[in-house]
Amino acid sequence: MRTTWGYFIAVKLSILCISAISAQSAHIQFDYLVVDEQPKGPIGFTGLGVLYQPEGSPLTFGMRLNNALVGERGGYYTYGYQVGAALPLGANWSFNPVAMFTAGGGAESNDGSGGFGTLAGTLDYTSGVHTFGLGAQYSYISTGVIQGHSVFARYVLEQPLSKPFKRPVHGQAFINTMYSPYNEHDRGTAFIGVGGRSLYKNTFAAVHLNAAVTDLGGYMEVFGGFGWHRSVGPVRLLAELDLGTGGGGRAPAGGGALWGGQAEIQLGHKNFVGLTGGWLSSIGEPFYYSFLALRVGTQLSFQTDAYQEADAYPVYLKVENSIRTYLGPSGFSNIGSSFELYTHQKWSLLGETYWAFTDGRGAYAEGLFGIRHTRGPLYLETQFGAGAGGGINLWAGAGLVFVNAGVQWPLSKSDYAGMKLIRNVYSTTPFPAWGLQFSLTHSLRFKSFNNI
Repeated sequence: MRTTWGYFIAVKLSILCISAISAQSAHIQFDYLVVDEQPKGPIGFTGLGVLYQPEGSPLTFGMRLNNALVGERGGYYTYGYQVGAALPLGANWSFNPVAMFTAGGGAESNDGSGGFGTLAGTLDYTSGVHTFGLGAQYSYISTGVIQGHSVFARYVLEQPLSKPFKRPVHGQAFINTMYSPYNEHDRGTAFIGVGGRSLYKNTFAAVHLNAAVTDLGGYMEVFGGFGWHRSVGPVRLLAELDLGTGGGGRAPAGGGALWGGQAEIQLGHKNFVGLTGGWLSSIGEPFYYSFLALRVGTQLSFQTDAYQEADAYPVYLKVENSIRTYLGPSGFSNIGSSFELYTHQKWSLLGETYWAFTDGRGAYAEGLFGIRHTRGPLYLETQFGAGAGGGINLWAGAGLVFVNAGVQWPLSKSDYAGMKLIRNVYSTTPFPAWGLQFSLTHSLRFKSFNNI
């Protein structure tokens, strides 16, 4: 066990305690910052944050993802948390100090242990639900080989949660397994991933996160999409155009920008199965692949407690934020989150991601599916998926299987503290056999509608 293990647990749990606060508004943040890697030069990161604001408080907090878009590090991703505060300066104006900690790396960058700390401040102007901010930031990554200051620009879209919406906000959350029969490297390649869509009358917006399981171990992609959908009885047809970033492993993805498209047919209402075909390609680089995907997901409609409708019933989407530590001489710590995507009686299906931030494992990331059986405060689960980067399973098969036992203690009606014992029962290359995980879980209230 590492001597730093207890210290990192204390730091991470202090961050996670923030998530027990009930939010009264949700914020989607898009931002841009630049760091410098010697001797390679600047790396430009786009950021995506999903933030919450408690009632009567200037505080905002939540999860964020950084991905390299400018420079030579396509496939460099970090994931973690941020906290900030909107301090009023007058009508429509405020000052927003922000602290961020994320973990990750990749694309052969000099990221060391993978910790990515950022302090920033912006002068913000708010008009309705739109906020525009401009300021400065300083970032320090792991060993200090990568660090720097730059302009920090951001845009925030707010969704108030304290009053009923004019109409339900329909959405989907799903997990998927993908197989590429035709690609640049001329080998069949498997991927796993998670994603979600916001559905409007005839159109939708989407976000996807996928990782390679087989011979491109270390490759990951994050991209958004916009498309059209049409329902006929229990069948829904979807067509989507995509744009985002990807790289890592042996994928010659260049600077990281990706584009592509996909078409999907879904069967089901509250829960659905989808069959998808698509194509993704680097912009200006040789990397590309076609894919077939099988998706399993659930459809939700977000509302407040004040909203009533005859065919609606409550659903709780659980978000579990964790520190996950693998033990032994080759052990290391990760931060991550899991999302409960489907429940049936005492069974639940989860989509999970974890990112290393200690012991020289920067760039290691896991994408897992979890199947959990709960009896009271105790549960048993199995997790399976991919983990690569940071010198583990690099460029090879990235398969992992865990069998775990855990406990969750209720802190309130919607918040839980937990811990579990992790046992690695299979990996494609040598991997620590045991681990421990500490978590805080928050249930977000949704309502599901039969007529979505």
